[in-house]
Amino acid sequence: MLSTILLVLSLGSFATLVAYLVNNRRADSPSVPKSSLPVQIDREDFEEPHGKWLLVFFSSDTCNSCNNVRSLINDLTVDSFHIQEIEFPKRKDLHQRYEINSVPIVLIANEEGVVIWSFAGVPPSDLISDVVSSL
Repeated sequence: MLSTILLVLSLGSFATLVAYLVNNRRADSPSVPKSSLPVQIDREDFEEPHGKWLLVFFSSDTCNSCNNVRSLINDLTVDSFHIQEIEFPKRKDLHQRYEINSVPIVLIANEEGVVIWSFAGVPPSDLISDVVSSL
């Protein structure tokens, strides 16, 4: 009887130890995303820094999705917006400064450089024009 109890306790301890080791091998899930979009930009980094609105399009010369976003932006007709494309690697400095690690990314900033709207990826076809027309 005593040997049975010792055997059950040993097996239970061994199972607990194995479960502990397996659970500690997995990395914890991140509580914060590894990258995020800028919430503030320095308008002096861009052309026409003193305009009312600035739409910045971060792109890359090797990005196929960027062509879709580029066509959406080229279809915009707005007077109060300055639109500027920041292409990697030509403007690698700005990609690094604003920690842009993936493209396409579109930002809209006000006169103070506060980003009031941003989108990573290819937005729905009417989303950019709706946002721009609402400002």
